[in-house]
Amino acid sequence: MALHRKIAAVGQKTSTVGRPVFLDKTQGPTKIAGRTEAQPPPCQSGRRFQFFSLTGQEISIATPIFYDTSTAVGRRVHIITFGCQMNGRDSEAMAAALENDGHRIVDDEAEADLVVVNTCSVREGAETRALGRLRQLVGQKRRRCGLLVGVAGCMAQRLGAVLFSLVPGLDFVLGTGQLDRIAAVLHRLEAGERQIVCAEPRNFLPKMRRRHGRPSAEVAISTGCPMACTYCIVPQTRGRGACRPMDDVVGEVKLLAEGGTREVVLLGQIVNFYGLRQLPTIGGKSPFVQLLERIHSVAGIERIRFLSPHPCGFREDLLRCFRDLPKLCHAVHLPLQSGSNRILRSMRRGYTKEMALSLLHRLREDYPEMSLSTDLIVGFPGEEDADFRETEQLFSEIDFDMAYIFRYSSRSGTPAAAMENQISHGTAAERQQILLQKLAETSLRRNRLFLNRTLPVLVEQFSPKNPRIAIGHSFHGKKVFFPAHGRLLGKMVSVRVDRAGVGFLGGVEET
Repeated sequence: MALHRKIAAVGQKTSTVGRPVFLDKTQGPTKIAGRTEAQPPPCQSGRRFQFFSLTGQEISIATPIFYDTSTAVGRRVHIITFGCQMNGRDSEAMAAALENDGHRIVDDEAEADLVVVNTCSVREGAETRALGRLRQLVGQKRRRCGLLVGVAGCMAQRLGAVLFSLVPGLDFVLGTGQLDRIAAVLHRLEAGERQIVCAEPRNFLPKMRRRHGRPSAEVAISTGCPMACTYCIVPQTRGRGACRPMDDVVGEVKLLAEGGTREVVLLGQIVNFYGLRQLPTIGGKSPFVQLLERIHSVAGIERIRFLSPHPCGFREDLLRCFRDLPKLCHAVHLPLQSGSNRILRSMRRGYTKEMALSLLHRLREDYPEMSLSTDLIVGFPGEEDADFRETEQLFSEIDFDMAYIFRYSSRSGTPAAAMENQISHGTAAERQQILLQKLAETSLRRNRLFLNRTLPVLVEQFSPKNPRIAIGHSFHGKKVFFPAHGRLLGKMVSVRVDRAGVGFLGGVEET
């Protein structure tokens, strides 16, 4: 009896002639692509599948031997990203490595036969969400024959092989220092290895890209953090800090500009510490300022932004850049974490409230429309009512355009986790709401300053909910929404602002 494909025992090579269809009575017809590798991972047993011969005769077997992948043209890969912009850049580098190895990145998770979850460890909630997502994916293996599920990023670096017990059925763990080796890990899986851990400490700085030509592109210039903040897990998950060679960064920016990118966003855990103790200060200019000047000279780049600086490294040479470098956007995100000197000392932040206020007032005095945003932690161990009132006072004094206000999250292995006087969840939540309410007032007040003005907006994308709404940013870092057509993607458009909300502006294209 002739079949589209030879039925072979598990572990034998299968013929690649034809593409039969199996019928899962609960899922309907599903196409099976060919595989020729030895010892393919079997599907879950205990369910009956039906195969059909060329004559239409039915053959029923309990354990299917066909592997639901498309290895002939590579796997279909979907990457889920949790966390910061650095994680997003890491995901792009992983995608590029996989595409270069012959695999295909898909936007629809349901189409994928390899799903990678790139994780964050900064807060306990981020890890909880990632673990839940991983368990959900692994649970789909029974009905998605051949599905591989891997975990990458900070949680993978922190927990390593422990993740196999937390998520039974997980296929591989890839730490932050090994992300460029994802294709090699996949080859090992195809060869029959299981439960692969690749999390040896190593400085990884993403260079590979899937595509060029995006209007705004993120460029990682450093990784890790040399600070020792008592609440922070980053030195454990990304190392103590390393930077890319300056020529390497500038070369990447030039390639982006040649591909049509108009704006670059420089990324680092502490971006203005770039080159600290690794590159020389020249003419009173730090390595970071030298880098900004070189990128500013790249033809085709019209805007430069950076995330996130530290108050201790924000010196006079960097302040002058906002005057001397016209392409440098007037928007600064400066994580302060607290307005109490006692809490700042306990956090080991390295500066005082007075130092931070002096810097913020200087920015506002020199550049009145400068957009200022921050990160704050409420409920840090030992934070008393008086400490919180100092934070509240600082928050009101500066009139932040935007802020990210977090309840303290204890991270195992950090000094703060062992501190006495842990604050209750209820108290921290109450303090968070007080600051969020103040943020709504200050953000709206700041955004109303731009009403009835025309702003140049770089169109970066269109709303996924309404493709007729363009989304971009102004020179002052304001997110702007306005009706537009697809041909404007990547263009600098003049927008007349007629609406102001918390965290955004709205308007119409001015012709």
